[in-house]
Amino acid sequence: MRASRLGSTLSRSATLPSSAGSRPQPPARAATLPASAPSSQTLRPAATRPAASAPTAPESKPLKHPGMPEGGPTYSPWAKTTGQASAVRVSGGDNKLTPPPGAKQSMLVDRPGNPFQKDTFAGGTVSGNVGSMQASTSSHSGGGVRHYSAQAEVNGPHAAYALQKTHAGRLGVTSGQLAAEANTFKGQAQAGVSLDRNGHAYTAALTAKAETGVGIAASANHDFNRHVGGYIKGEGKASATAYAEGVASLDPKTATAMLSGKVGAAATAGAYATAGGHVGRLHGSVTAGAVAGAAAQAGGKVGLENGFLRHSADIHAATGVGTHLKSDLAVDLRHHIKPGIASGLRPAVANATSVASTTNTLAPEKSRLENFFAKAFHTA
Repeated sequence: MRASRLGSTLSRSATLPSSAGSRPQPPARAATLPASAPSSQTLRPAATRPAASAPTAPESKPLKHPGMPEGGPTYSPWAKTTGQASAVRVSGGDNKLTPPPGAKQSMLVDRPGNPFQKDTFAGGTVSGNVGSMQASTSSHSGGGVRHYSAQAEVNGPHAAYALQKTHAGRLGVTSGQLAAEANTFKGQAQAGVSLDRNGHAYTAALTAKAETGVGIAASANHDFNRHVGGYIKGEGKASATAYAEGVASLDPKTATAMLSGKVGAAATAGAYATAGGHVGRLHGSVTAGAVAGAAAQAGGKVGLENGFLRHSADIHAATGVGTHLKSDLAVDLRHHIKPGIASGLRPAVANATSVASTTNTLAPEKSRLENFFAKAFHTA
C-alpha cells in the first residue's frame, strides 16, 4: 500500500542514530486526510503543552562544535541499503491533534519527579530523573472551531552523560564529544476530536506509544579554518518500541470520509559511522551502518478518499540484519563567519571551553544589502 504521512514530519525516538539523513526509510504511513484539508484539522505533533509546575529534567541535545554554523548539508545524491536495513524498523504513535491558539489547558496530574544535573569527572555532565508523570486536557470553542483532547505522558527513571572538550591552537580548533543515554520506560498517549464547522472538516484521533532503549554517540572534528575542516562520528542504539493509532476523518469539500488504524512493534539495534568535512563551500560525508532486529506492523483504511472509494490493508513483518550506505554532498551558499575560526572565536571558546554554547558562537556576517537596509530604516 502506497500512502502519504499524516500531517507534518513526525518526531519519534529512533532506534537508529539521530541524524535524519542516515536513517533507513520506514514503511509508508497511512494518510487519512487529503493535503488540502484545513490546517486546523491536520494531525501533527502537538506544538504546545501545559507548563509544568516544577522544572523537569533537562532534555538531551546533541553537542555542537562551537565554531560550526547552524544547520548542515541535506542534499543526498545517493543511498544504498541491503538485507533488512529498511524493513526492521517501525514508525508510528507520534501523531497528535494540535490545540488551536488560545485553547484552555488544564493540568490533571503534574509530578516532575526529581530531576537532577551534576558536573562530574573529566568535565562531563550527568543528568536524569527518577521518573515523572503528566496528564492534561485541552479545550477550545470559538470561531466555528471546537477542540477537545486529553493527553498523558509517563517517564521511568532515565539518565544521560554528556562531555565535550574543545582546544583552539595554532592549526585550528579541535573538539571531541561523547554522549550516552539510557531510558527505562517512556509512554505517551492522546485522545481527542477537532471540529471545524466553517470548513466542514472533522477529525477524531487516538494515539499511544511506549518505548525503552539505550544509546551512545561519539564524534571528533577539526577545523583548520573556516575554509577547511573534517570530522568523524560513531553512533549506536538499541531500543524496543510499540505503538497504536486510529483516526477517523470527514471532509465533504474534498469528498473524504475515512477510517484508518495502525499498530506496530519493534526491537532493534543499530550502529553507524560517519566521516565528512568541508573544503570552502563544499560539504560532504559518507555514512555506513548496520541494523539488526525484528519488527512487525499492520494497518489499514476504508472509506472515501478524495472522491475515490478505497479499501486497503498492510501487514509487514521482518527479522534480520542489513546494511545502509549513504553519501551527502552540498554547497553552502550562506555567508561565512569572519574572521577564521582559529582567530575569530571569542576568548571563552579560545580558552578551551568544556560545553558548547550558542552564546559563544560568532554570528554570521551580514551582507552589504542587509547592512544598507538596516542603516536606511534605522535612520528613518
